[in-house]
Amino acid sequence: MKKILSMLCLLVALKGMAQEEIAFNNATWQASLDQATKENKLIFLDCYTSWCGPCKWMEKNVFNVPEVFNYYNQHFINTKHDMEKGEGVDLRKKYNIQSFPTYLFINGKGEVVHRTGSRMSVEEFLEEAHMATDPNRNMSSLSARYNAGERSVPFLLNYYLAVYKSDRRMAAKIGEEITTAIPEQDLSTPLGWKVIKHIAQSGNDRLGKYYLANQTQFASYAGQEERDALTDRLISSTLYPKIYNNDEKGFFEGLPHFKQSKMPERQRQAVMLEAEWYFQRGNLKEYVKLTDAAMKGVLKADAEKLSFLARRINGKRDVDAKTTPFLPQAYKMAKKAAALDPEEYSVQSTFGWVCLSMKKKEEGLTAARKARALADAETSKIQKLAQELVDQLEKL
Repeated sequence: MKKILSMLCLLVALKGMAQEEIAFNNATWQASLDQATKENKLIFLDCYTSWCGPCKWMEKNVFNVPEVFNYYNQHFINTKHDMEKGEGVDLRKKYNIQSFPTYLFINGKGEVVHRTGSRMSVEEFLEEAHMATDPNRNMSSLSARYNAGERSVPFLLNYYLAVYKSDRRMAAKIGEEITTAIPEQDLSTPLGWKVIKHIAQSGNDRLGKYYLANQTQFASYAGQEERDALTDRLISSTLYPKIYNNDEKGFFEGLPHFKQSKMPERQRQAVMLEAEWYFQRGNLKEYVKLTDAAMKGVLKADAEKLSFLARRINGKRDVDAKTTPFLPQAYKMAKKAAALDPEEYSVQSTFGWVCLSMKKKEEGLTAARKARALADAETSKIQKLAQELVDQLEKL
């Protein structure tokens, strides 16, 4: 009797553990439709492929979070189909799936009520579910109202938020309509803050200009950290075009926002911006001076940014007269990044490509083989690129 009770307890425990994620069924598509109709619920359809890196990331980092699986298991019939196998092939055609992951919320009639996709945070993924179950915010109802001529700013903002992950072209169109339609007096309201936060692109557009000139007006709508992040995004988006348009005066007038700040993140962004300026001008002396100081200072533990800087110089491309003088510095930064974060594919890959350009076969092969092993968790395209790097280094 004790053995039976022990086995029952074990089964209950295992069942509980198995449900600590979104509970996807193994039913046919028609069975899922029938169940959705019977229970008056939407189907949550995860459209994935076996090689999709972001799909795997979502499974490991979002689908298993309690607040996520509790909500999805309560409100939806959850199912998933590989878009390259079985019924998934026909579903891919039927629902015009172009990228992975794509997430569809579908009613029992097979009609798409809401559509989204890509890798996203727990908060974003939950918000998509909330929109899907809200008749006033899901993509289907908003699209119908838009096509019927509704154009109020609150409505347009909801529509923008419903489509910007799945239809960037439509989102851009709606964003332009909102930017034109919202009255000046509404920009400093809670609605105005939401519009600016989501739609402003840089300090040069109408929304960005207003925000940067009136930042204190938004203190009651968002915390300092959120407002600072928006300020930094807008100013960065304003400065990068100045780099490529050779607007020296405008660039160095805006750079102090980052360079003179006491905030480490802004200091790091100052390095990224100024390094790009010197690289585009071919000013090796100032570039080396700046990045050497950064490797001992604000970027000394930042593998991602060091690797990015190296990749800007030599990221899987042939060297030319412009990039060749910068290669030794790219090598220094890429090597340091690889030591800081040896388990990151992009970091190891970048170091490998730089080594290839500099004919450093042994170091390059070590990095390339590591990158190839890490690429097994990425897409088939990345796996192909990683193998290409190994093959080229082996030929040296």
